[in-house]
Amino acid sequence: MDTTVTDIRNFLHTQQQHITHWAVAHTHFHTYNCTHLEAERMAELARAKCRFFRRCFSQFLYGAKAHRKPLQYQPLILASIEGVHTSTQAAHTIHFNFALGNIPTTINAAELFEVFTHCWVDKAKLSSKGIWLQKAQSHHNTQWLNYITKEAEKGYTDTWDFENTQIPYVALAAD
Repeated sequence: MDTTVTDIRNFLHTQQQHITHWAVAHTHFHTYNCTHLEAERMAELARAKCRFFRRCFSQFLYGAKAHRKPLQYQPLILASIEGVHTSTQAAHTIHFNFALGNIPTTINAAELFEVFTHCWVDKAKLSSKGIWLQKAQSHHNTQWLNYITKEAEKGYTDTWDFENTQIPYVALAAD
Protein backbone atom coordinates (compact mmCIF):
# COMPACT_ATOMS: atom_id res chain seq x y z
CA MET A 1 0.00 0.00 0.00
CA ASP A 2 1.41 3.38 -1.00
CA THR A 3 1.45 6.23 1.47
CA THR A 4 -0.44 9.31 0.30
CA VAL A 5 -0.17 12.97 1.24
CA THR A 6 -3.46 12.54 3.11
CA ASP A 7 -2.04 9.64 5.14
CA ILE A 8 1.04 11.67 6.06
CA ARG A 9 -0.90 14.77 7.00
CA ASN A 10 -3.49 12.83 8.99
CA PHE A 11 -0.72 11.29 11.08
CA LEU A 12 1.17 14.56 11.60
CA HIS A 13 -2.03 16.41 12.48
CA THR A 14 -2.51 14.07 15.45
CA GLN A 15 0.46 15.84 17.04
CA GLN A 16 -0.46 19.44 16.23
CA GLN A 17 -1.67 20.30 19.75
CA HIS A 18 1.86 19.60 21.03
CA ILE A 19 3.68 21.89 18.58
CA THR A 20 5.19 24.98 20.20
CA HIS A 21 7.79 26.09 17.63
CA TRP A 22 8.42 25.98 13.88
CA ALA A 23 11.84 25.91 12.24
CA VAL A 24 13.58 25.73 8.86
CA ALA A 25 17.25 24.85 8.43
CA HIS A 26 19.30 24.48 5.24
CA THR A 27 22.12 22.10 4.44
CA HIS A 28 25.19 22.49 2.23
CA PHE A 29 23.73 20.11 -0.36
CA HIS A 30 22.72 21.68 -3.69
CA THR A 31 20.90 19.55 -6.27
CA TYR A 32 21.25 21.91 -9.24
CA ASN A 33 22.28 19.94 -12.35
CA CYS A 34 22.56 16.69 -10.38
CA THR A 35 21.39 13.31 -11.51
CA HIS A 36 18.56 11.66 -9.61
CA LEU A 37 21.05 9.23 -8.05
CA GLU A 38 23.34 12.09 -6.91
CA ALA A 39 20.38 13.95 -5.38
CA GLU A 40 19.25 10.82 -3.53
CA ARG A 41 22.75 10.30 -2.16
CA MET A 42 22.84 13.91 -0.96
CA ALA A 43 19.45 13.40 0.70
CA GLU A 44 20.76 10.29 2.44
CA LEU A 45 23.77 12.24 3.77
CA ALA A 46 21.53 15.16 4.80
CA ARG A 47 19.24 12.78 6.73
CA ALA A 48 22.25 11.27 8.51
CA LYS A 49 23.49 14.73 9.52
CA CYS A 50 19.97 15.64 10.65
CA ARG A 51 19.86 12.47 12.76
CA PHE A 52 23.10 13.59 14.47
CA PHE A 53 21.62 17.08 14.95
CA ARG A 54 18.53 15.51 16.53
CA ARG A 55 20.60 13.53 19.02
CA CYS A 56 22.66 16.62 19.95
CA PHE A 57 19.57 18.82 20.21
CA SER A 58 17.80 16.30 22.46
CA GLN A 59 20.82 15.88 24.69
CA PHE A 60 21.42 19.63 24.90
CA LEU A 61 17.82 20.18 26.03
CA TYR A 62 17.49 17.19 28.38
CA GLY A 63 21.01 15.95 29.15
CA ALA A 64 21.69 12.24 29.52
CA LYS A 65 18.00 11.62 30.24
CA ALA A 66 17.38 12.12 26.50
CA HIS A 67 19.12 8.80 25.84
CA ARG A 68 18.01 6.91 28.95
CA LYS A 69 14.30 7.81 28.75
CA PRO A 70 13.71 9.09 25.19
CA LEU A 71 9.92 8.71 25.26
CA GLN A 72 9.83 11.20 28.12
CA TYR A 73 12.88 13.43 27.79
CA GLN A 74 13.16 14.42 24.15
CA PRO A 75 11.63 17.21 22.14
CA LEU A 76 8.85 16.44 19.72
CA ILE A 77 10.35 16.75 16.24
CA LEU A 78 8.19 16.41 13.15
CA ALA A 79 10.58 16.72 10.22
CA SER A 80 10.25 17.12 6.48
CA ILE A 81 12.98 17.32 3.86
CA GLU A 82 12.69 19.47 0.74
CA GLY A 83 14.78 20.33 -2.27
CA VAL A 84 15.80 16.77 -3.11
CA HIS A 85 14.33 16.91 -6.61
CA THR A 86 16.77 17.73 -9.40
CA SER A 87 16.54 20.70 -11.72
CA THR A 88 18.49 22.43 -14.45
CA GLN A 89 16.28 25.52 -14.08
CA ALA A 90 16.95 26.66 -10.54
CA ALA A 91 19.33 26.10 -7.68
CA HIS A 92 17.83 23.92 -4.95
CA THR A 93 19.26 23.49 -1.49
CA ILE A 94 18.19 20.48 0.50
CA HIS A 95 16.60 21.81 3.66
CA PHE A 96 14.51 20.60 6.56
CA ASN A 97 11.30 21.97 8.01
CA PHE A 98 10.46 21.19 11.62
CA ALA A 99 7.51 21.33 13.96
CA LEU A 100 8.84 21.21 17.51
CA GLY A 101 7.30 20.60 20.91
CA ASN A 102 8.02 19.25 24.39
CA ILE A 103 10.62 21.97 24.84
CA PRO A 104 11.59 22.68 28.46
CA THR A 105 9.55 25.66 29.64
CA THR A 106 12.68 27.29 31.08
CA ILE A 107 13.96 27.99 27.54
CA ASN A 108 12.60 31.02 25.68
CA ALA A 109 12.47 31.32 21.88
CA ALA A 110 15.76 33.24 21.61
CA GLU A 111 17.61 30.67 23.70
CA LEU A 112 16.00 27.84 21.73
CA PHE A 113 17.20 29.46 18.51
CA GLU A 114 20.74 29.56 19.92
CA VAL A 115 20.61 25.90 20.96
CA PHE A 116 19.09 24.87 17.62
CA THR A 117 21.72 26.82 15.66
CA HIS A 118 24.58 25.48 17.77
CA CYS A 119 23.47 21.89 17.26
CA TRP A 120 22.74 22.38 13.53
CA VAL A 121 25.87 24.36 12.60
CA ASP A 122 28.57 23.56 15.16
CA LYS A 123 27.68 19.96 15.97
CA ALA A 124 26.08 18.56 12.78
CA LYS A 125 28.24 20.77 10.51
CA LEU A 126 25.30 21.98 8.43
CA SER A 127 24.71 25.41 6.91
CA SER A 128 24.31 28.54 8.99
CA LYS A 129 22.36 30.15 6.14
CA GLY A 130 18.59 30.17 6.20
CA ILE A 131 18.01 29.07 9.80
CA TRP A 132 14.63 30.28 10.96
CA LEU A 133 12.83 29.43 14.20
CA GLN A 134 9.81 31.01 15.78
CA LYS A 135 7.22 30.31 18.43
CA ALA A 136 4.28 28.52 16.84
CA GLN A 137 0.88 30.10 16.57
CA SER A 138 -1.17 27.09 17.58
CA HIS A 139 -4.15 28.11 15.46
CA HIS A 140 -1.83 27.87 12.41
CA ASN A 141 -0.23 24.48 13.18
CA THR A 142 -2.43 22.75 10.60
CA GLN A 143 -1.30 25.19 7.92
CA TRP A 144 2.35 24.72 8.94
CA LEU A 145 2.08 20.93 8.73
CA ASN A 146 0.42 21.25 5.31
CA TYR A 147 3.15 23.66 4.21
CA ILE A 148 6.03 21.40 5.27
CA THR A 149 4.51 18.50 3.35
CA LYS A 150 3.67 20.45 0.19
CA GLU A 151 6.12 18.44 -1.94
CA ALA A 152 4.01 15.36 -1.20
CA GLU A 153 1.25 16.98 -3.27
CA LYS A 154 3.60 16.68 -6.26
CA GLY A 155 4.10 12.96 -5.60
CA TYR A 156 7.24 13.17 -3.46
CA THR A 157 5.83 11.45 -0.36
CA ASP A 158 9.36 10.98 1.00
CA THR A 159 9.17 14.66 1.97
CA TRP A 160 8.08 13.50 5.43
CA ASP A 161 11.36 12.52 7.06
CA PHE A 162 10.06 9.58 9.05
CA GLU A 163 13.58 8.69 10.23
CA ASN A 164 14.10 12.08 11.86
CA THR A 165 10.67 12.43 13.36
CA GLN A 166 10.61 11.73 17.08
CA ILE A 167 7.57 11.68 19.28
CA PRO A 168 8.12 11.48 23.06
CA TYR A 169 4.83 9.70 23.72
CA VAL A 170 5.20 9.43 27.51
CA ALA A 171 5.85 13.16 27.91
CA LEU A 172 3.02 14.13 25.56
CA ALA A 173 0.54 11.82 27.29
CA ALA A 174 1.14 13.78 30.50
CA ASP A 175 -0.09 16.99 28.81
